[in-house]
Amino acid sequence: MKLKIDETIRRVLMPLRDDERALLEQSVLAEGIRDPLVVWRRGDELILLDGHHRYELATQHGLDFSVVEMEFDDESRAVQWVLRNQLARRNLTDEQRTLIIGRLYNQVKREPLQRSSVVNFTTVSGSAATARQVGGMFGVGEKTVRNAADFAKAVDALAEIEPEAATRVLAGQLSDAKTALPKVEPELLPKVAERIAQGNAQSVKEIVERIRREERQTTKPILQGIYEGLDIRRGDFREVLADLPDRSVDIILTDPPYTQEYLPLWDDLGAFAARVLKPTGVLLAYSGQLHLPQVIAMLTQHLRWWWMCAIRHAGASGYIVAGGRRIINDWKPLLILTPRDAPPLLAQFCDLIEGGGRQKELHNWEQSTEEAVRILQTFGNPDALVVDPFAGSGSFGRAALQAGMRFVGAEILAPEGESL
Repeated sequence: MKLKIDETIRRVLMPLRDDERALLEQSVLAEGIRDPLVVWRRGDELILLDGHHRYELATQHGLDFSVVEMEFDDESRAVQWVLRNQLARRNLTDEQRTLIIGRLYNQVKREPLQRSSVVNFTTVSGSAATARQVGGMFGVGEKTVRNAADFAKAVDALAEIEPEAATRVLAGQLSDAKTALPKVEPELLPKVAERIAQGNAQSVKEIVERIRREERQTTKPILQGIYEGLDIRRGDFREVLADLPDRSVDIILTDPPYTQEYLPLWDDLGAFAARVLKPTGVLLAYSGQLHLPQVIAMLTQHLRWWWMCAIRHAGASGYIVAGGRRIINDWKPLLILTPRDAPPLLAQFCDLIEGGGRQKELHNWEQSTEEAVRILQTFGNPDALVVDPFAGSGSFGRAALQAGMRFVGAEILAPEGESL
């Protein structure tokens, strides 16, 4: 009898540890496969639902087995049964149990549970009702279920990047994985996954703090000596650029941090731009896509939305795994805003910009100088005053000088004691 392994179902199964598989193999070789495998007949196919490891061993060693068939209307119902069935296992770690509950909640949100399978079924609609449905099945509260759903999304994203990292999380090797992993920013997740897979840390928080510390330590030395000829002031732009006169700046070209923890800076950037930009001035801000709605909302509290350009990545594409998204990322936004009382922007431009390629030698978030020169020449004239509140390695400053423009910047990560 040949059974079909469905990838959607296989992905929601908890794998056996090596020692568990070895014990199972000893058992089936000594006693045969006693319990029937559970299958779902879909047309002419028998889809395996429960007993994947036993089926693998039966195939490997030529062992006989029996099956019991179950009926489902569609694959979604079959997946829900598989998830509920796994929760009956006694040897689950707390992380595995949480993952299964979270996956079940996420599955039910897409396809409601059959009424007969729901404990304490409620007709109230919405995510709260779904959480009550799933929570009622396993004796946990709505908040626990929703937290489990966030954890499940985070683990699935982690597994896409580094399967070994997800395995270690589910084995309970990180003390705070259930609470800390869902809070890791997507941009940071690949580095976190790598550190988890190495197995040298006890908590996700420890890993994140170590990565942040290393970024700060490596960024400061590489900035030494690269600001020659540029007016880049060391410190927070809200303080060190406070002396710029009102209505004195032609262009703000900047690339603020994209992660969620830095979102409040966009509101401050909007307020700063509204104060210092000339009536004919323009804010040109690089941005990521994940928090773009919040970024635009904060900037437009102070400025007038004008347009957005797409800067095409040169070279390899990026890969974003976040919040259930799996996206091959080929572009980044360049947001264009003007003062609210500004006349129409006279610059004529194409809103698809060919990127200048990777330039990360001096700073983790460095943008291409050549790319910035083209942007500045499109939106400004020689001798224009360009300001960058997040100057990084100074690439936009060097671009301004190449374009014959004046430049003032601020960088909070400039090295201690360095004369700028």
